[in-house]
Amino acid sequence: MERIKYSLVFLVFITIVGCKKNVNPDNGNIVSDKPNIIFIIADDLGWDVFGNYQGMTATKATTPTLDSLARNGITFTNFWVNPECAPTRAAMLTGKYGFRTGVGGVQAPQVATLKSSEIVIQKYINDHTNQAYANAVIGKWHVSGGTQLNAPESFGIQYYTGILTGAVNDYYNWTETSNGVQKTNTTYTTTYFTNSSINWIQQQNKPFFLWFALNAPHTPFHRPPLNLITNQSLANTPAAINANPYNYYLAAIEAMDREIARLIASLTPEQKSNTVFIFMGDNGTPQQIIQSPYNANKAKSTLFQGGINTPLIISGKNITRMNEIETALINAPDMFSTFADIAGLDNYNSQDGVSIKPLFTNANSPKRTFVYSELFNPTAGANDGYALRNETYKYIKLQNGTEYFYNLKNDPFESTNLLSGVLTASEQQNLDQLKQIKAGL
Repeated sequence: MERIKYSLVFLVFITIVGCKKNVNPDNGNIVSDKPNIIFIIADDLGWDVFGNYQGMTATKATTPTLDSLARNGITFTNFWVNPECAPTRAAMLTGKYGFRTGVGGVQAPQVATLKSSEIVIQKYINDHTNQAYANAVIGKWHVSGGTQLNAPESFGIQYYTGILTGAVNDYYNWTETSNGVQKTNTTYTTTYFTNSSINWIQQQNKPFFLWFALNAPHTPFHRPPLNLITNQSLANTPAAINANPYNYYLAAIEAMDREIARLIASLTPEQKSNTVFIFMGDNGTPQQIIQSPYNANKAKSTLFQGGINTPLIISGKNITRMNEIETALINAPDMFSTFADIAGLDNYNSQDGVSIKPLFTNANSPKRTFVYSELFNPTAGANDGYALRNETYKYIKLQNGTEYFYNLKNDPFESTNLLSGVLTASEQQNLDQLKQIKAGL
């Protein structure tokens, strides 16, 4: 079996299977020297409720599986996404910022629908590797209209099952879309997506790229199946849920963690050893349950850190840095480039993305000098605008004209807007540089 370089795994899980071309004695599948990718996306998950981030002391979810991935890989603490679901997903699928794709929000089709002309990462990889990978998207899609029942397949996704829209009304009673057909599904969503992922992987006879897009822990708040949570006394009534939604939000994360464990356990030893796992949150925690040091005004749907700086963990095949915290600046479009790089398109960079694969093995690899995020809707809302940061400073410009400027080294949770006082020469220089970067995008 040919040894394969250690690769990095993002806070969403990527699975990579790889051997020389031969027959796998465990399942009879033909495998190759390319790694499998399992990319796991949690929906509405911030640092305040999960993971290892300095200064976050609130009660966090029970996540032994994800904690294990972090111990055996890298936790990226400066991963910037978009404030809402669709723009982040579109950026990762295309390697482009939202102002290029037109996907900048979730409130209307004109800002939440990916154009058919865009090339998504799954198609890009197969077009440039002679169809080396089997690919699937299982779970939440949310970059096409709810009536486009074959939207994922039209972009080159070989297999899709899940929810096309942003959320379900009920985790236990929801509309499943599979192969362009819709039906009512009464299986708990996290369990159904896990079952579907396991079944799909078991059918593959070549390297696979699984985009595992959970809708958990997105609203509605609920009690998961008791076999997936620790607190067996958690009441299952609307009154109890409304009285303390935070406990139910944490329970959804714990249930997700247990089902991720089941997915990993379903892999053969060969598959598991040849898989890159990437786990991430697509935007910050919702304002109803966000915890200190964030607040409801700096949560999901805002350009503050609580809305756009989310967990990212990468572990598995070719990840040689173990139990490390990496503070390099990472941007959502970087996932496109990183997936391509893992698949063998070496050092590939997309229009706006940079591969972070070199960081899998070398903490001194070249790093980004800035990251960017944005939010826009047809009728500009109070939070619409853009944000940029370099290693130290962050600038926010809202469409209503409001500006913010922070020193994130000294003030990581954005309590003091430097523009309320007189800037030092160094501060003014950094502000000017960030504005110049925006002008050049």
